This record gives sequence, C-alpha cells and structure tokens, in this order.
Amino acid sequence: MPTERSIVEFAHSFKKPVITVQHGRHGTSRYYPPFNDPIVSDKLCVWGNRDKQILIDNKHPASKIEVCGSPIFKHLKPRIPHEGVNIVFYPEHWDKEVPENKAVTKELRQLRYKNKNIKIITKIIDGHNPNDYDNPVSSSRVLPSHLDICVDVLAKADIVVGIEEGTFGLLAQAMDIPVVIMEEWSPKACSGDERYKTYWRRISEGSKKTSLKNLNATILRQLENPEELKEQRKTASIEDGGINIENPIEKIANAIKNAK
Repeated sequence: MPTERSIVEFAHSFKKPVITVQHGRHGTSRYYPPFNDPIVSDKLCVWGNRDKQILIDNKHPASKIEVCGSPIFKHLKPRIPHEGVNIVFYPEHWDKEVPENKAVTKELRQLRYKNKNIKIITKIIDGHNPNDYDNPVSSSRVLPSHLDICVDVLAKADIVVGIEEGTFGLLAQAMDIPVVIMEEWSPKACSGDERYKTYWRRISEGSKKTSLKNLNATILRQLENPEELKEQRKTASIEDGGINIENPIEKIANAIKNAK
C-alpha cells in the first residue's frame, strides 16, 4: 500500500531494516491480483502456510516471507452452555454499508420468525449502523478490547454466518463453531479503488458455502450436523492462522532480530 511503501522508503533511507506483520485473515491480499503490490519490506511475517504459498505462487521471493502464526488465538475462551440457539452474523465491512448485509439480515429474521428458540446476534464494528441489525454487539478494531469482545460473543454462538470469512470467521473455526458463508457478492469498488471489483474473495473448506436462497436451509442443516466440517475447520485454523505455532510473538521477534 502507498502508506507502507512511504514508511519503508523512509526507514531504508536511514539504512534500517523493515518488517511487515500480517494484519487480519487474508491480510496479504494487496500482494496478489488484482493489486499486485511488491513486498517492499525486508521481511513479511504471515500467519499461516496458505498465505506464504499464495505469495510464492505470485512470484514473491520465499526468502522474504516468514510464517509466524498470530497472537490473536491467545484470546480464545471455552464455549459457554446456554438456552436456545444463538446465530451470530458478522456483516461485511466495506467503505460503506453493502446490500448483502441487509439481504442476509432479512433472511435471518425470517428464520428466527419460524423458529422461536433461535436468537440472532450481530457482531458489528465501526462503520456499521447498529439500528440496522438484531442484538448488535460492537467493538472497535483500534481498541485493545476488540478481540476479547469478539471471543465473548463466539463463546455463546452455535453457528456463525458471514459474507466473507475474515478474522472473525477464523476465530469461530478455531473455536470449532460451524461457519456458513453466503457467497453471492456484487462486485464493487472500495474507497474509490475499482480494482476491488475483481478482488479475490477466497473461502476455505472450513466454511459451508451457500447461496442467499438456500442460506436458512444450510444453517439448519449445519445446526443438525455441527461435526460435518470439524476437520476442515481445524485445517483452516492451521493453514490460514498458524494456530499450531506455539509462540508467534517469539517468532515475530526473531524475524525482527534477524532482519537485514
């Protein structure tokens, strides 16, 4: 990104090495199509092997990429028994509200209307209007409380529904919670960047993919069969998040120490 490049160039002008650390699931997307930014830092610390392989496949030097895992998993907590069924929806965050969020919310309300034991909880962040959603729980990604709030919501979730997997979906998979992704997405620019219209929205095998039309039926089937993608969720947590790496902070620190 332009900001990253300017920081790196400034540091390199003083002959200082620069390390970039992945922020968020799929946080390396600026380095492959449609953006194709170069890795200008001396070392890029990624969460899991999947991101490293995608970068290598897109002609980035393997010597610059270090798989370090992610410290987000230290926030995980045991799931909490509760009455009824909690469906947690996490809307897509874009530069503005998107129609897909409203479409999923409408479908979920129909499901709740037909099943009185179902409760809809919506995990929102800055930029979402809480008045648009059912039982909104908000957090800010710039505050230290963000991940703990996310995990507190997930601890009482029976199933998680999204439009793109993202970090929240990864946390759900790491907690062995079924994740359903509504795949239909109308291409749209973000922050004026037309390249986002062809942005690659990759979804792991750890999520059950569905259309909007079949969303509620898919949710009910996953609730009846929560073990169906158990192994795939575990694999996604490893490949996308590096949850198997015992001390990611130490790995990142070693990458910093060894940077040249």
